[in-house]
Amino acid sequence: MNSTIKYSAIALCLFSTTQTFAVSKSNFCSVRATSTSIKKNVFNSEQFLTFRNQGGLINGGVCWWHSRFQRNAMLLVRFRENLDFPTLEQAKDIIKKIRKGKSVVELPGFSSISEFSYQFRDEIQEELEKWQIADGFLRQQWIVGLAGTSNTTEKKLKKKMDELYQYVKVEGNIAYQKLQIKGVDAHAWLVSDIAKTENGYDLKVLDSNYQRTQVYKYVEGMTSFYHSYYGNFVPYTERKREYRKVLKTVKKYCKQ
Repeated sequence: MNSTIKYSAIALCLFSTTQTFAVSKSNFCSVRATSTSIKKNVFNSEQFLTFRNQGGLINGGVCWWHSRFQRNAMLLVRFRENLDFPTLEQAKDIIKKIRKGKSVVELPGFSSISEFSYQFRDEIQEELEKWQIADGFLRQQWIVGLAGTSNTTEKKLKKKMDELYQYVKVEGNIAYQKLQIKGVDAHAWLVSDIAKTENGYDLKVLDSNYQRTQVYKYVEGMTSFYHSYYGNFVPYTERKREYRKVLKTVKKYCKQ
């Protein structure tokens, strides 16, 4: 079986089991018209990358860039499954545009991020590693997010959670957070929702090490979160400006 036939067979199998997403420009824009519709129609498992955080420098992963690419893709990709599949070079160009986040990206032949990332996971991973190198060595962005601590005071953590609630629940944003772990390590996740509880908040997050939504509980009085692998950590909300630019890009596209 040649590669083209094999590719088509895989794609047809995937298409038969997944939901069809926005095709027309009006549909694309309608599901991004409000924060509620964005989270309902965009932040779901069909739009998650199918591979977890991996690779990277010294095999330390690319979690920061994986999460940023994931957020860009959910907002900026317009699926055109009625068109022919992209060639390898076209797919690489699409991946680069998603990374840059400067334009709405039309993706032919696919109806979800999961389908696209299943077929082109190696190409996406390669782009994430290039991004990591560019940020780390050319722009020294590795230092951003490493100035915090893995433990803080009750008052400071409560303030962070109150601000996160305002940003995610009230303003309707998808938050990118760095998780400062003990030492110089820092992980990242996306927060799609946050709900008040009797004594704190429940955070709905997408961690690139798991690629499924999870709920983390914050209870007043805590000085850090805890994970059996990460240990104690404190989340720091970052890349707000980056998210505003993506929303502005979508808005501009939908006005044209």
